[in-house]
Amino acid sequence: MNGNFEAKGESVRELGNAKYIKATESAPKYSLYDPLPRFRREIEITEDVVSAEIIVQSPSFAQFFINGENITDDIFISAISDYRKILWYNTYDVTSLIKKGKNAFAVICGNGFFNESMPSTWHFEDAKWRDAPQFILSLKVNGKIVLVSDENWKADRENTHITYSHLRGGEFVDMRKKDESWKKVGFDDNKWQTAIERNIPFDAKLMPLDCQPVKEVERIEPKRITKTEKGYLVDFGLNMSGYVQFALQEKAGNEITLKFGEEVSENGEINHLQNDGEYFYPGQPPYHVCKVIASGKRDIFKPGFAYFGFRYLVVEGLENELKSEDVCAIFTHQDVKRTASFECGNDVINYIYTAGMRSCYSNMFWCMTDCPTREKLGWMNDAQATCEHALINFDMRKLYKKWFEDIKAGMREDGALTGVIPSHDWGYNWGPVCDCMLYELPYRFYMYTGDDEMLKSGIEYFDRYIGYLERSFNEGYDFILGDWLGYGSNPNVPKQFIWEFYLIKAYTVTAFAYERAGLDNSKHLEKLAKLRKTFIEKYINKDGRCTITDQTSVAIVIMNELYTDKNAVCSQLATLVEEGGPVLKTGMVGVQYIYDALSVAGRADLAFNMITQSSPGYRNWYENGATTLWELWNGKEKYSHNHHMFSAVIGWFFKSLLGVQPKICAPAFEEIELAPRFVKEVGFAKGEMQTVKGKITIDWKYEDGKFVYNVEIPSGINATYNGKKLIEGNNQFIVKE
Repeated sequence: MNGNFEAKGESVRELGNAKYIKATESAPKYSLYDPLPRFRREIEITEDVVSAEIIVQSPSFAQFFINGENITDDIFISAISDYRKILWYNTYDVTSLIKKGKNAFAVICGNGFFNESMPSTWHFEDAKWRDAPQFILSLKVNGKIVLVSDENWKADRENTHITYSHLRGGEFVDMRKKDESWKKVGFDDNKWQTAIERNIPFDAKLMPLDCQPVKEVERIEPKRITKTEKGYLVDFGLNMSGYVQFALQEKAGNEITLKFGEEVSENGEINHLQNDGEYFYPGQPPYHVCKVIASGKRDIFKPGFAYFGFRYLVVEGLENELKSEDVCAIFTHQDVKRTASFECGNDVINYIYTAGMRSCYSNMFWCMTDCPTREKLGWMNDAQATCEHALINFDMRKLYKKWFEDIKAGMREDGALTGVIPSHDWGYNWGPVCDCMLYELPYRFYMYTGDDEMLKSGIEYFDRYIGYLERSFNEGYDFILGDWLGYGSNPNVPKQFIWEFYLIKAYTVTAFAYERAGLDNSKHLEKLAKLRKTFIEKYINKDGRCTITDQTSVAIVIMNELYTDKNAVCSQLATLVEEGGPVLKTGMVGVQYIYDALSVAGRADLAFNMITQSSPGYRNWYENGATTLWELWNGKEKYSHNHHMFSAVIGWFFKSLLGVQPKICAPAFEEIELAPRFVKEVGFAKGEMQTVKGKITIDWKYEDGKFVYNVEIPSGINATYNGKKLIEGNNQFIVKE
């Protein structure tokens, strides 16, 4: 297939005869000297410009300029995907940048995941899509195509000031080579080569991106700068995803090294928490490192195609003093708006909420990544755990719709999915703990937004995955993930139990999707009934208790009504938690259910104690000064300090502490039941939820032996509390202890 694309079902006529173009025939092997390619072309516009629109797409990430000006403040264009299946393109209004007469168009490409040459655990260096950095472009002026990317463009990579760039590794620049004139009219590009048109070896859909872009959202000044033996240690006070802007004035040729990290050792060195050498090879390639060769003038540096997970910056090689005004951190993530707020009278819970929001934002990079440090990958197990609370706290509609398309595109014909989406072909066989995000996402999306398009469009994929899951287990396949990252690895949860539960979940959502689509779901309901019956016979004993005696299994049984006696399993869970200290012993599967299950059992007090106790638990992170949530409960010296998966507890803050219980039978908050679980030790709680029907505002406080519960309900929401229908506007209830 040639670089002139046609989307399935809709011709991309706006691209005209545009081709993907690149500077070299093939992608080079990994090297510490690998300059980024840049491209340019000048054209004459012969009429007054009334309107101008540009379509751009770059699988390797790119920055686009017209007459020296960046066409957008969006960064990391274009959105990541499986580039064999989907290529997401952006459209921008550039009327203000185009003028009558000569106009210069310039592009510089990064590498991204598309040309990830650095050998690693995830083997993106072997991806079938891998090729030299490239882009496609089409410009309309006054409704007519006047410019496309093709062999009429010029290309150069020998004189680019960015000499090394890797999304995970970092970026090296030689500021002596930096020259903005190549982006403008009149630059002499006679020594540049002709751009190479690319032939596409796979059948990709070019799809318009309707999703919030990645942006520089917040600038954070240094909290503290400390002089060290080797240079300077900068503490920004907050962990985040992003990079820095760094100003320097050093003699020409002086090399300054910037090292990013989430923690530092006692001697002021970056502590990568074992995130580097174990995953990247051969040797020890640059990891979270930028290098800047000074021009001799005042230089302003910030990476263009790499980002990091960091709180600390180590600066080495400076001859002049580093001042606070010379450096700032830039928090980058998708520009998704908040839709909720929460606060209460307990410092640990407030910490969890604030840190959880920051961890979620730090992992919004065209999907929900696991962490902004070593992987930056869309692990679906993490995302399945946090899906519900993300829909409460953020306007996730566009991001989740985009990602669901990626998930569907990532499915093999036999129904198998990779644990990370998007991926090349790495990550099969991680199991339903990852894969069942396929079901969790459209189900929760419908519950909170009322939009059932994901459920309907997913039916084919739901059935295919069920077939794969049933075959794989019958063939004796032992998938990799169970209740991952529980304290002490939580070995008491059999993977067969996990598999059988997720098969029930898959059939439940699939049958519901058939119903929403107006299709016959009788076979799915029949199979679902058999699965539930078999599960209960296998895992519930004669006295109504679960035979798998751990927190995760009993919580799953309660929240999915897989029992014969609700009181028996509720009592069992309470006993397990009380005997445990109460200590949280679940992993990322159980954390999605344990707190809600305790509320159902009438023991929100145990949930509160579990959440706020020290080790293992959130208090441990809080007491260690963490500003984001960690990957491991006891992970002070190991792995990521910015994972979002354990923020799943935040859903409990809204559903139990505030009491907002949505209903799948009345989605989009058409009906809600208010069922607060008051915990007097919390003192007070308040929050807001911006739903598709309007804003719900709730607060309560404990005083003089009673709880004063205030609820403000917008029109369009039918809310009840203890069987009483609430009025539109303010409602107050007094509840004695």
